[in-house]
Amino acid sequence: MKVSIEPIGKEQEEEIIIRCYEVNDDILKIINGLRLRKDIILGYEDSKIHRIGITDIYYFEAVDNKVFIYCKEKVFESKNKLYELEEMCGGKKFFRASKSTIINLTKISFVKPSLSGRFEAKLDNGERLYISRKYVSILKRMLDL
Repeated sequence: MKVSIEPIGKEQEEEIIIRCYEVNDDILKIINGLRLRKDIILGYEDSKIHRIGITDIYYFEAVDNKVFIYCKEKVFESKNKLYELEEMCGGKKFFRASKSTIINLTKISFVKPSLSGRFEAKLDNGERLYISRKYVSILKRMLDL
């Protein structure tokens, strides 16, 4: 499969064209991957559906088979699984901090070592989250520590 990139001016709209003789599973995976990489996540609050900008999200957390989206002052429920949200936010400064938590790195005020090799992260909204030992080395690498 050949991949081509053509630079354009800022005034032009970006466009992705897929040329293929047959739409097979590989092509469908590429298309789905592109669709997932949006800058908006849907959050549910009671009977309302909110469009949440990825940059407004502080972290995602899975609790009792539900996934929640934490913003500065509000919490929304997500219909997506945690791994799906991780894929959707891939390359956008989100970090898997534990089995049940994904944190937006741009919302971290500071990190400090905690008990048993874990790290504690304080977010801009004042919340404190813990990074499991398993993910500390990845966090250090991402933050250039």
